[in-house]
Amino acid sequence: MKIYTLGLCSTLLLGTLPLVDAAESDGLAELLKVLRDNGTLTAAQYDKLQQAVAQPVETPAQPVSQASTAKDDIFGDSGGDGGENQDLLISSEGGLEVASYDGEFSFELGGRLMVDSAFYQQDKADLGNGTELRRARIELEGTMFTDWAYELGVDFSDGNADVKDAYMAYNGFWPVQLKVGQFKEPFSLEELTSSRYSTFMERALPNEFVAGRHIGIGAKTLGKNWTLAGGIFGESFDDDADDEGDEGWGLSGRLTFAPYQADRKALHFGTALAYRVPDDEQKVKYNVRPESHITDVKFLDTGSIKQVDNTLLAGLEMAGIWGPFSLQSEYMQMRVKRLQDKQNYSFDGWYVYGSWFITGESRAYKFKKGVFARVKPRSRKGAWELALRYSELNLNDTDINGGLGKNWTLGLNWYINKRFRLMANYIRVDNDQYADADGDVTGNDDPSVMQMRMQVDF
Repeated sequence: MKIYTLGLCSTLLLGTLPLVDAAESDGLAELLKVLRDNGTLTAAQYDKLQQAVAQPVETPAQPVSQASTAKDDIFGDSGGDGGENQDLLISSEGGLEVASYDGEFSFELGGRLMVDSAFYQQDKADLGNGTELRRARIELEGTMFTDWAYELGVDFSDGNADVKDAYMAYNGFWPVQLKVGQFKEPFSLEELTSSRYSTFMERALPNEFVAGRHIGIGAKTLGKNWTLAGGIFGESFDDDADDEGDEGWGLSGRLTFAPYQADRKALHFGTALAYRVPDDEQKVKYNVRPESHITDVKFLDTGSIKQVDNTLLAGLEMAGIWGPFSLQSEYMQMRVKRLQDKQNYSFDGWYVYGSWFITGESRAYKFKKGVFARVKPRSRKGAWELALRYSELNLNDTDINGGLGKNWTLGLNWYINKRFRLMANYIRVDNDQYADADGDVTGNDDPSVMQMRMQVDF
């Protein structure tokens, strides 16, 4: 973590102060400026160290006292009888980070806020323009006893406390990590890439098949250019709260391979499987909004499929980065196996999109997780990204007429800095005759959507 590097550099510099004379102080001052400009030292720490450098060296004992005083001013005085320094390091870059000086304990307080607005050019079904808090989340994560990690995220956007990630992880067997709690099942590049870093405001239509977060036990490991993750999962923390019947459970796994990865260039492939047995009601249902969250209208809807024995979801992933250009695509197929001699079903969907950073930046790929990460603008004017996506979801099979939907989405993103972003999406919806807006309107309903987002995370 940056906070450890900052503490180590500051300690070494302060320990060096008693040994420098006036002739060497100019060189040390230049070093401090470099560390400040690189972000290793904060402005406050730079000022303190500059003051310590500027103080005259009278005797060998005096600078030691001055260095200790300067160090106490930066990190705090422990107040111990032995005059030992405070063992907590504090940083406020992004969120609030606090860590023990030995690195065994840490926590970081952060969050995200996403404010959306949408305007609908409706065709047949009524779609109401509006605004919403898409996400209003507080997140706490950190480490304990070096090898243990934890995370807790709670979202308040719908007026209730909705627990997102809530887990403990053990890293003592590195590169194997074990995890217990509620977290995302390992499936789908787009799902596992945080909403903070997604190219479009909403994930593509096929994401309806993805399980998301469930309570479970998982493990993941990695190699030089591959990752492997899997786990066994129950339901979400708030599912089946008042029902004494058996809850559903499932197994999922994901393998990624990055044969090529370099600065501003990468090639990613992935595959995943998710097997799930429904709860004692033995029902499943798939329905989805037209990639806009403010409306509650779901044009694509299978209705309740009963007497289900299990479901099997398979997925393929591909992504590539070439400087300011990127390409990403996924295909998913959901198979629904029913009891005894009942009819089985198969549904599928896919998407593909490309993006271009007009200002020359590049999407950040993290091969150790097989996901995309934060974009950092190259100038104070920010970064501009233009993106185009096509997505398709087919929920029609034999006697199930859930509808076939095709969406075109044009996106424009302005990354004001690495924490603030403005987004605009224009979506053109093309539905077949079975996409009937919850059964209220005849099919072939083809609206369009203009939506925008203000986003900040810390």
